[in-house]
Amino acid sequence: MEMTACPLCKGELMVKEFHCAACRVSFRGSFSQSWVHGLKPEQLEFIKLFVVGQGNIREMEKRLGISYPTVKNRLAEIIRQITKEEPGELDYSDIIGDLDQGFISVEEALEMIETRREK
Repeated sequence: MEMTACPLCKGELMVKEFHCAACRVSFRGSFSQSWVHGLKPEQLEFIKLFVVGQGNIREMEKRLGISYPTVKNRLAEIIRQITKEEPGELDYSDIIGDLDQGFISVEEALEMIETRREK
């Protein structure tokens, strides 16, 4: 069973013991977890598909059946969670760049901007 947060209060869990089933030795202490443990299962699956698709957002659209802005927004949310950075002043340069290069339509750009403003 994998738990990423306390089921009672949703607080961060700390690993206190590792146990080897082969030699039956246990190690107790306070062990930090990697950044991966803070992600939800669906975010880990998204990262897996992103890597397998070699970071191609259009490929992610096809695999997941979602729009380009949705892929970008999910990716941005994972990045925020990994870096623990709070969104500061809203920056739309990536959206403008994608629009300029023809990766997204004006409607998709507006949708992405609106989604980013809501968060």
